Amino acid sequence: MKVFISTDMEGIEGISSWNEMTTKQGLCASLLKQELTYVIDTLLEGTEMEEICICDSHSRGENLVYGSFGDERITHIKGYPRHSYMMEGLDESFDAVFLIGYHASIGTEKGGMDHSYSSSCIYEIRLNGTVVGETEINAYYAGLFGVPVTLISGDDVLEAQLKEFLSIPFVRTKEGLGRYTAKMYSPELVRRTFEEQVKAFLQRPLDSFEVKRFEGPVELEVDLVTTVIADAVAVVPGLERIGGRTVRYTSEQYDDVFHMILTIAMLGGNFAQFT
Repeated sequence: MKVFISTDMEGIEGISSWNEMTTKQGLCASLLKQELTYVIDTLLEGTEMEEICICDSHSRGENLVYGSFGDERITHIKGYPRHSYMMEGLDESFDAVFLIGYHASIGTEKGGMDHSYSSSCIYEIRLNGTVVGETEINAYYAGLFGVPVTLISGDDVLEAQLKEFLSIPFVRTKEGLGRYTAKMYSPELVRRTFEEQVKAFLQRPLDSFEVKRFEGPVELEVDLVTTVIADAVAVVPGLERIGGRTVRYTSEQYDDVFHMILTIAMLGGNFAQFT
């Protein structure tokens, strides 16, 4: 079996703010490694693994120390920029995708550090009229390769947000009380929950997990934080400005839509503080 693990950090146990990730970077990185260790150990004990690929995807993807897990079957994608960012390295050879440390989409009440690909420049993202966050966006990208998302971790707000989207094992790491406030669970409880949910994944047939795909054209609409960000991203060919802060893009190919989101986030971020 081959498992692809895309990691973020906002949904990791014990973390409540971006300030912590800056002032206590080492501690936050150790908490991310701790959760991944729960996942990896349970996978290796539970089934024959060919590869576990960890895609370090928070910020610049430099959160994990090289060689952290001591097993030759573990591969590690790090650094930035990269072509497919949080999903870099995924292809048809993988059997399953895990999304670890994920968070609620922007504008979600009580969602810890809620945002959608860029907290500085994007306010809301819609696919065919439905508001989506990073989990949904990345799940549809995995679907391009026929690979299902099979396990997710994050706070209870993300869990509720995804209730109608995916029916898969979920590890609740904490409870959201505000954007920078959360009720934390003990490391012992989080470890037990990870072990239980990874085992629940292993006990299900792979073909019982839904591969998320769009049928037909996909319309992307993005609301930017300010009009100056919209001024900047509107120069991208094929991107239509339909309002002061809103741009639209339509394609038959979800791969193009996915990469347009990344383009908007990367270009728009450069103008977040533009005055």
